[in-house]
Amino acid sequence: MPETGFSEQNKNDAGACSLLHCRACFWDVLYLKNKSVYHWLIVAACSGLAMAAIGISINCAGIFFAVVSADLGVGRGDISVTVTLTNVVTGLMGPFAASRLFGRVPIKLLTGIGSGVTALCFAGMAAANHIVVFYVLSTLMGIVITCYSNVAITYIIGNWFLEKNGVAMGITMSCSGLGGAVFNPLLSAVIEAFGWRAAYLVAAGLVVLLTLPGVLFVIRERPEDKGLLPYGASRGIAPASGRHAGGEKSRLSFGSATFLVTVAFSVLVYAISGFNAQVSGFATSIGLSPAVGALMVSASMIGNVVFKLLIGVLSDAFGAPKACGVMMLLNVIGMSVFAFLPVGGDAVAMASAFLYGSIYSVSAVGIPLVVRYVYGPRMQSVAYSYISLFACISSSCTMTGFGYSYDVFGTYRVGILASVAMAVVVLLLALFLKKIRTPEAAVQ
Repeated sequence: MPETGFSEQNKNDAGACSLLHCRACFWDVLYLKNKSVYHWLIVAACSGLAMAAIGISINCAGIFFAVVSADLGVGRGDISVTVTLTNVVTGLMGPFAASRLFGRVPIKLLTGIGSGVTALCFAGMAAANHIVVFYVLSTLMGIVITCYSNVAITYIIGNWFLEKNGVAMGITMSCSGLGGAVFNPLLSAVIEAFGWRAAYLVAAGLVVLLTLPGVLFVIRERPEDKGLLPYGASRGIAPASGRHAGGEKSRLSFGSATFLVTVAFSVLVYAISGFNAQVSGFATSIGLSPAVGALMVSASMIGNVVFKLLIGVLSDAFGAPKACGVMMLLNVIGMSVFAFLPVGGDAVAMASAFLYGSIYSVSAVGIPLVVRYVYGPRMQSVAYSYISLFACISSSCTMTGFGYSYDVFGTYRVGILASVAMAVVVLLLALFLKKIRTPEAAVQ
């Protein structure tokens, strides 16, 4: 009996040790310094930022144009200028934020101020009675959106992900499209039921809801702040981007072929994406119902989500230029079909809008990945901030330009055909990206 008792005790001890060992292994894997769950919590928090800064502030702007312009007694082109102002100012602030704020001012403070002031701007629009007030608030919104939009998200993800950067960016930026797909119908319903002023208040609340949890509890500037390493990095490897952003500015040659080709690539992509705000108006202009127009916007936003996820996977597997090339080819098909609508009916309209959504994958995910491919991870943050400046101005001009072209020609087809031509040029430029890589990027 004593021997049996001793044997059973040994078995119990062995079982307990085995269980403790398994638990230890589980937590070691869960909190592995360069592949932890917290890395993906950063992606989730940045996804909330993207959904608020782009999904609501930009992608939902178009649904207000018709009702606000009618109520204020101004043209659609006049109210479209609000998005132009926001985009231009955001672009202008990007280089300043990347070189002077990021790495110096705590990122939690920047993202918190940016999202909070954006919510206040939406609340101000709800009470506005003059177009000038919209212009002022849109300008202020452009200043603060820089603190938590594309440039900031690229900076944060670049710091946290050495590997799987494409997938992380794809997931994060796909949420801007998801925001557009979900909140366009929601805000449209609020406009119909309670008016556009109530819809602006709802937009303000959504911005706070989407950003506040991540800002308060998750976002950190660098993985070292949590005792971690960039995803996939070995010990001793520096963060992927942005720690010395101010010093990297002097290494950026604005007259080089690398910079000029990358800028041209980005400018044309953003120019095509400027048609986004006019999709609903385009549908009604060719005889489709407003309901179909709203569904086309949602279809393009669904394409936005799907293709952003796809481009991240393709980029990690085959490189950013090839991934962007595939997306631009799909966009050429979608925009070409636009030119022949309403031939084929509602189903073809939906399918073409879905394919048009591929342009968002290149503008939001492809361009940051191209900049990383061309300049390398260390230069990505500063280089992208300057390149996105030109790109934002391009999008702003074409967004308004599409509206005014309809006023002049009485049709959107002129702008659509111009977009197809620009997309073909982007495809050609993608072929040159490998030849203009910097030496630092080529050895990564």
